[in-house]
Amino acid sequence: MRSLSALKFVAGLAATILLRLVQAVPNVEPIMGIGLPYSKAFGAVAGFAFAFLSLVSFDFISGRLGLWTVYCGLAYGAIGFFAANYLRSKNGRMHYAAYSFTATIAYDAVTAFLFGLQFNQPLAVTFVGQVPFTLYHLIGNVSLSAIISPLIYAHFLAEPETRVAKNVVETVH
Repeated sequence: MRSLSALKFVAGLAATILLRLVQAVPNVEPIMGIGLPYSKAFGAVAGFAFAFLSLVSFDFISGRLGLWTVYCGLAYGAIGFFAANYLRSKNGRMHYAAYSFTATIAYDAVTAFLFGLQFNQPLAVTFVGQVPFTLYHLIGNVSLSAIISPLIYAHFLAEPETRVAKNVVETVH
């Protein structure tokens, strides 16, 4: 069973990286939408690893490595880590969307501040420049988390007995 879990982890990681490579809209990225169900299914350490590796691998493959890779990777890793606890006993679109909204605001605040420091920008300039970035990021992350996170968890990551029990409950109601 562990090899199946590892295969699912690698498949999700590969899908996340490939989808980022063909990204059509700026700041609409699949890391959170795909990563949250992995945190729920595999726990905090795996959630951290999934998010961190998604970001760092993409920066490496695309030739965009820099100091930002470290702090953005750690910030996304923290989101994956804490998602495991938040989502442990929760299911459904609204929980994924709510966590994604809060996590995106936190991520963008931390990474924008560090980016501003890295490039010696005044805080006001960093904040003003961050607003449109964060709006796109929120739209993408919340939408993807509400739409694809529950589907990934229910149809790809949930244990088979959980899927059967869910189908029985839905059939009865």
